Amino acid sequence: MMTFLWWALVALCLVFGFLGCFINKVPGPIAVVIATLLAILCLNIPIEWSTFAIIAGLAVASMIASKLLVKLVKKLQEFSKRATWGTTIGSIIGLLLVWGSTSADSNALLISMLIVGFIVLPFVLAFLLELTNKQGAAMALKCATSATCAYLSDTLLKLAVFVYAIYVIFQLG
Repeated sequence: MMTFLWWALVALCLVFGFLGCFINKVPGPIAVVIATLLAILCLNIPIEWSTFAIIAGLAVASMIASKLLVKLVKKLQEFSKRATWGTTIGSIIGLLLVWGSTSADSNALLISMLIVGFIVLPFVLAFLLELTNKQGAAMALKCATSATCAYLSDTLLKLAVFVYAIYVIFQLG
């Protein structure tokens, strides 16, 4: 019974970690490190401490690199919090779209939903929310592009840590 509870807690941390890849305010890499630690200590999964250190290091590095990339992108083209909210809301809707399309038999539909859900929707919502900043469409387009680039780089960094931790925990090698 306890093993089931530990697995449930690890799964919950991994779900939280996955959501954190797409939602800026959720500390996904930290949840992935916690899931890995629980897998080692409570489930006796034979993960070397050096591998755990790599996952923890990658999590910290992804969070630091994410902050630096956002600052770099903002130096190239400043964008408002509205654009950040647009990418966040767009990614949440995108997650729901992709989740809803996973039951479909078509791989093309799934790929289309991935593109729409994680690139197009965040960009469109960032653009629309930047337009409410009372600036022209051309400036809103630049700001939305900048915000979307920051969002995509942040998401890909966090996803890399998540995928590696899944690989290690479930020993897919």
